[in-house]
Amino acid sequence: MKLTRSKNVFRGTIVFVFATLMSISATVSAQQAPQACKTYGCAGFEGERISLNVVNTDIRDILNYISEQYKINFVIDKAVEKVPVTVNVNNVPWNVTLDTVLRAQELGVKVNGPILRIAKAAALATENEIESKIRDGQLDSAPLVTEFIRLNYAFGFGTLSGQAGQAGQFTAGVNPTPAGMSSGSGMSQGGTSTMTGQDTGIIGIVRKRLSRRGTVEVDVRSNTIIVTDVTENIDAVKKLVKLLDQPEPQVEIEARVVVANKSFSRDLGVQLSGLVLGNNGAAISGATLPGNAPVAQQNQNNNASQQRLNTGFSPNGSPNGVVQQPNGTLGSALANTVIGLTTGQFGTAQISAMLTMGEQKGQVKTIATPRVTSLNNRPAVISSGTSIPVTTVQPNSGVGSAAVVTTEYVEVPLRLGVTPQITDAGTVILNVVVENSAVASTTGGPPPIAKQQMQTQVMVPDGGTTVVGGALFDDEREDQYRTPGLSRIPGIGKLFKRKAVARNTNELLFFITVRISRSDYFGNPTSGKVPTDKKTDPIVQPVPLGNPPTNSAQPAAANSEPAPKKPGDQQ
Repeated sequence: MKLTRSKNVFRGTIVFVFATLMSISATVSAQQAPQACKTYGCAGFEGERISLNVVNTDIRDILNYISEQYKINFVIDKAVEKVPVTVNVNNVPWNVTLDTVLRAQELGVKVNGPILRIAKAAALATENEIESKIRDGQLDSAPLVTEFIRLNYAFGFGTLSGQAGQAGQFTAGVNPTPAGMSSGSGMSQGGTSTMTGQDTGIIGIVRKRLSRRGTVEVDVRSNTIIVTDVTENIDAVKKLVKLLDQPEPQVEIEARVVVANKSFSRDLGVQLSGLVLGNNGAAISGATLPGNAPVAQQNQNNNASQQRLNTGFSPNGSPNGVVQQPNGTLGSALANTVIGLTTGQFGTAQISAMLTMGEQKGQVKTIATPRVTSLNNRPAVISSGTSIPVTTVQPNSGVGSAAVVTTEYVEVPLRLGVTPQITDAGTVILNVVVENSAVASTTGGPPPIAKQQMQTQVMVPDGGTTVVGGALFDDEREDQYRTPGLSRIPGIGKLFKRKAVARNTNELLFFITVRISRSDYFGNPTSGKVPTDKKTDPIVQPVPLGNPPTNSAQPAAANSEPAPKKPGDQQ
């Protein structure tokens, strides 16, 4: 490094040491984070790191070294005199070091293309004020240009659902309900909100970026925005609209409602009946098995009908002679198999036995699969079901007046309501409502409604399936019917008891599967991969903002609040 301003050996030595340290310690980071700009003066710029330790060195020498080392062009104002500075920094970006040194000496930098101009900070502030007045004068005198921008995917004002009118509502049934709602569902509208008042279209964005002379209007019929402004700002608005008027990805949402019912029952019973006859009509009997009931006989004296005991042996079954018949609870309620045994008559006794047994096993699986496709951040509803008429009779208080009969239809739907939000990470955030209702069997009166419902917010990856809800109901029962005392005798006690086992399992699961599809500007399907590059470059605003709300017209039918005024707007 050649020192052109050295006047003594000591100063030359200091500068030489400074240059040598800077040359040795200047390093370039090979793995720097992505920068928003690669030139000095842009937001986010970070230069190479340097370490600097100098004492009373002219700032011109420091600028000369930076110019040679980093290919930066400097022009120093004549008002900037010899300024000795002392700097001691370690591993700091050179642009941060330069800005700090200039600010400490009340100097400033003005970027003019590839040239950095160093001047007094006060002088630069005065120049900026003068240039601002010149730009304002140029803005007032520049001719206005009108541009017609036809939108393809975005909306100038409002949304497609807002312009649909009655086409966006369900009208079937007697009692109308809000779109996406079921009168008998008991669920809220969380998955199908219409976002009224939140989306005002592109016109609200463009209006805020016009100059004070600019105006913007929208033709709803052709979905065209009409922008009038100076030429420089028209180009910026067209670039902004081009970035916003892009096709949104859409997502297919498939919900599965799985209802699995399993049942198992086993019932085993033993019934006995015995009779022993004695002399002179004596008899003893006992039974858990219902036998022949007492028979009716006509009394010859008073012609009255009376019950008499039909005591004796039965040739084909249980012995006769039991006056009070047992209720038969020791017999199986699922008697699909019956085994009977009678000993016949031996001496003065007869014994009969009946073994009843049964087993039942059932398995039911129900799957409902509603499926719907929607654009990003747009609600969608699909519903299929019936409407049940429920009649209500209200008696009239007037004498002789007829009763008032009111019929109301209650929805019993299979319904999927969802609003998806597709992220750049390849996932989908869902606000989803799934409902699977059915009419339960009934013998009379208003029918009951069996419901399976789920409402949640969940994040699902593209092409993935997740369980968003589930319920398990498990019922196990074991019943015993016994004869007191006899059922507790070891071994023999089993002949005087009945055991019934039942188990019912109901399982309810809700599955959600999402598939994202992306297309280019012309609607052709793309690979579906999430782009990892930067979406867009910053858009420079060429003219000062400050468009008054009254400059931009909007459709007469639109009920939107005017944009808030900015400081400096025309009153």
